[in-house]
Amino acid sequence: MPKRSKAQTQQTIETILDAAKQQLLTLGYEGMSYTTLSEATGVSRTGISHHFPRKQDFMAALEPVLLDSLMGTLETEGTVNQLMQSWMQAMHADGEFKAILRLCFYLLISGKADNGVAFRCLRKLQTDCEKQMNTDLTVAFSQLLGASLLMCRQ
Repeated sequence: MPKRSKAQTQQTIETILDAAKQQLLTLGYEGMSYTTLSEATGVSRTGISHHFPRKQDFMAALEPVLLDSLMGTLETEGTVNQLMQSWMQAMHADGEFKAILRLCFYLLISGKADNGVAFRCLRKLQTDCEKQMNTDLTVAFSQLLGASLLMCRQ
């Protein structure tokens, strides 16, 4: 069998990560498996585990993607109230924003994939918003995360 090019390998990794993100957000951390990823991508379980030996490796690879998705949803050009309103609208929309937060909360509370991705992602979300808005958002984020945690149970 001829060796795969770096471009082919990178394409395979991207395919796996796209499927992993979709499954993590729809099936949850426990629902996603090497088998479900293999079925979705056509890449063998062995091939997937070659690139991502541990399940938590998916979270580490997806961390910047998840953070970008969260940031892209929020209004950081206006006031703190506008930020909070955009956050709550995203939570009520029951889409990707809420799914990412649900995943982060699950990982934080369960201790699964304990490589700090969920904490770093939420912490970086706060610091990035603070930088863009040039203000301390500690209180606002505490309120938003608490409200979001309750909403994720609904």
